[in-house]
Amino acid sequence: MIEKLKSLFGRERKFSVESYLKKLSINRQDLIREISDVDLDSPVNAYLTLAILLREKGEYYRSLKILERLRKEDLSEDEKKLVVLNLALVYRAAGFIDRAEEALREGIELYPGESFFYYELAQLKKASGKLQEAVELLEKAVNLKEEFRDDLVHTKLYLANSYIDSGRTDKAFRVLRKLEFQFPVPLYYYVLSKLFYSVGEREKGYSSALKGIKLAPKKAAPFIEVVERFDTLNEEKLIRLVEESELSPPAVSRAVDFWMERGETERAISLLKRFWESGKFDPELFELYVRILWESGRRKTVAEEIMSLLSRLKERRKLYKCESCGFRTNTFDWICPKCRSWETLEIECEV
Repeated sequence: MIEKLKSLFGRERKFSVESYLKKLSINRQDLIREISDVDLDSPVNAYLTLAILLREKGEYYRSLKILERLRKEDLSEDEKKLVVLNLALVYRAAGFIDRAEEALREGIELYPGESFFYYELAQLKKASGKLQEAVELLEKAVNLKEEFRDDLVHTKLYLANSYIDSGRTDKAFRVLRKLEFQFPVPLYYYVLSKLFYSVGEREKGYSSALKGIKLAPKKAAPFIEVVERFDTLNEEKLIRLVEESELSPPAVSRAVDFWMERGETERAISLLKRFWESGKFDPELFELYVRILWESGRRKTVAEEIMSLLSRLKERRKLYKCESCGFRTNTFDWICPKCRSWETLEIECEV
């Protein structure tokens, strides 16, 4: 079987089975570079690969049995490292969080210079809401490998956000003051906006929200929620939100609601028409547009709009799609639930 795989991969010179299996054995394979390529002549690595494939299939019990058996064998240091690491990953995937943490702490004790164990333990702490512990672990990981800095920055922002929600704005300020990042992060402006609003700095809060919207127009919804929660959303501010977000559906929807509440139907229709003419499409806004036209007595226009957009409306769905891995979801979050990439979920209407 191994020889067949060798010959199969050997036809394409860009790949080797050894390096492929090394990548398969680690979720973030670029972060354990000191491990040599998997030795295909070693039966240990054949069993390790099988355990990983079983984990990917969801057969956690069988995967664990193989890995626990491997721990009892006479292994090289690289093999021990991979076995401990994958034990932790399978335990976590199977829902055995305590055992996963135990395996990761064992990895840290055995290999204190390996950043991946700190990183994975931080993910466990983050999932359980222990953000301060997650930050401390990620700081250790970053000291060993710079690749984890992005995750550290976003986890600190989540920590600052949790401080704001619990009324500890002084701690949130300290976290934000010490942040270091090389490029603007939309989540930073979201948290900063909440913080300014929480301490009564409305203008700074609104300004921070605008900066976040300008930086990531497709993620306007959470910023609008912050402004509405803490501020009076008057007409001037609403128009600025619409323009700064480049006619994003959340901003347009809120502006339409605002004008309809004030009885300014024509302004609502004009904005929706401008939205369509810009080439954008959103099923919910289309439904709102048609309803407003119908209620204002323009039934012929309704029929024309439905006829022109019906084929698109049948096939399209509003989804958030991860720009990194392609994962789709109807719920926005700052982190992709699948690949754990930060700020990669974008609104997408697909045919």
